[in-house]
Amino acid sequence: MRALVIAILLPLVLAGPALGFQCPLLIKQLNDEVARLSPDDPKVKRAKSLIEEARQRHAEGSHAKSIAAADEAAKVLGIELKKN
Repeated sequence: MRALVIAILLPLVLAGPALGFQCPLLIKQLNDEVARLSPDDPKVKRAKSLIEEARQRHAEGSHAKSIAAADEAAKVLGIELKKN
């Protein structure tokens, strides 16, 4: 029984930190793309808001929500993020 509990919980415990390392990489890709575009473009303004949300969620430890915000920002910018 103990082995079953460990087998179920171990991947869940390890998933949080793994997602945490992904967030800064995604945010950097988004910031690099935004830097190439006009700051007056409405899609850039929307993306910047989502990038900031991703940064805040990462800082809070909500990595899945951070990645979701980054994915949404990428969609707004029309780019595909490279994930590890």
